[in-house]
Parts: sequence; structure tokens; C-alpha cells
Amino acid sequence: MIYKKLTLYLFTLFFSFQLFAQGEIEEESKIFYRNEKTWGFFFFSNGWGFNYRYGKRINAARKFIWEADFNYIKHPKEFKVTVDQYTLSRFVYGKMNVAMEFRGSAGFQKELYRKMDKGGVSVRFVYSGGPTLVLLKPIYYQVAYPDGYREEKFDISKTQIIYGKASFFKGFPEMKVDPGVFLKGSFSFEFSRKEMVVNAIEVGASASAFLKELEIMATQNSQFLFNIFISYRFGKIVRGGHLKDLEVEDDEFTN
Repeated sequence: MIYKKLTLYLFTLFFSFQLFAQGEIEEESKIFYRNEKTWGFFFFSNGWGFNYRYGKRINAARKFIWEADFNYIKHPKEFKVTVDQYTLSRFVYGKMNVAMEFRGSAGFQKELYRKMDKGGVSVRFVYSGGPTLVLLKPIYYQVAYPDGYREEKFDISKTQIIYGKASFFKGFPEMKVDPGVFLKGSFSFEFSRKEMVVNAIEVGASASAFLKELEIMATQNSQFLFNIFISYRFGKIVRGGHLKDLEVEDDEFTN
């Protein structure tokens, strides 16, 4: 539900801004896009993350892109419970590992519609793919016993009276790795009013496949992961010339 509300809010804000900005003619000469460097922060259906994208111009409408992502992955069955109403100690019952994903990818960015004035929107299609690596760090809990508390992992085979989580840093030496591959596609709506600045809202989906099941929970894990996401991107472009001097390449938009 939080993702639906966030998406609705961002789109309402975005299109309200565009409604008031339309009609202002761009007086600056159009910049010929050479390279593009942007950062993105996003929420997806099973977590959150951020990434870096570098785009190298191929022609007036296309760029070759490289990306590096970091994601925090949540299991769709995660549900936090409160064990102490005074200390507000909470944990996800049945969670075995924290999943941290690192992805590297290459792909293309195609500009479908170019903005013609300061209040316009540039629409782009972006697709990429590559290897992914998930680090699974065991979670330790404070388990109550008659003689006190002990720090243990969750064990579905026995009854445990869990009081809360142990330190986040406990379990790092036992970390496991699960490699895989992924594909990602999105539509990007770039609305910056400055020629050398990038501001965009991006929506899309990704699919990942891993060698083994992602052991996040004690049960109901999978080797496959599908997500939809919404992202805010910001960054800059590097001046390389003027589009008016490259009319032949500009025909890319009509082909």
C-alpha cells in the first residue's frame, strides 16, 4: 500500500509541475548530449536501493549505459511483530538472513520523445542486464531461557521465546553468497528546466534468477525475484556540441 501511495503522490506532484510550466519556449541553443552521469534512489515492491548510471552517447537519440546498483531485499512474507510495548522492540518472525544485493549491468537508453521547451518532458526507454550478487548475513536473536538470554539464529525446528534482535554486526563472518543474473527495463520522464542538469522520474520492472534459493526466511523462499519500481534520478550531462550542427544524426528521432 505504501508503494501505491508514494507512486500516486510523485505522479501528482510531477504532472502538476508540468501543467504550470508548459508553453515557455527554450531560448538556449540545444545541447548535443555526449555523456550523462546520474544517481537514482528508488523503492521497489520488495525493498529499496540506489544506483549510479553512466551514459555514453552513440547518436542524437541513443546512449550506451553502465550501471552499478545496491539493493536491500525484503521477502514478500515479512511481517514485523512487537515483543515489548515499552521498548518497542520489533523483529520479523522467521527471518533468517539480511539480503544485500550488488548488481552491475550494461544496456541502452533510447530517447523516444525530446522536450522542445523548458516546461517539456523528455521520454526515454532504458533497458539493461548483467550479473547480480546477493550477500546473505545471518540474523541473531536474543532468545530467553530460564537462566537468562542467549544469542541464537532462528530455528524453526524448536520453540524459541524471542525477546529481540542481537547486534546487526553479529554474523558477518558467516555471510553466504548467492550469484545470479538480472534484466531491467524502465521508462524515464526527464523534466529538468536546465540543459546541463538531469531530473527524472523513472518507473519500470526487473527480473532476477539466482543459482540457489534466496534464504531470507525460514520457509517460502525462491530462486527468482520480480520487482516493479519507481525512482527519482538526478545528475548532469557533459557538453559535446550543438544539435543544429548534427542534423543528420538528429534523424534518429524519426527512424
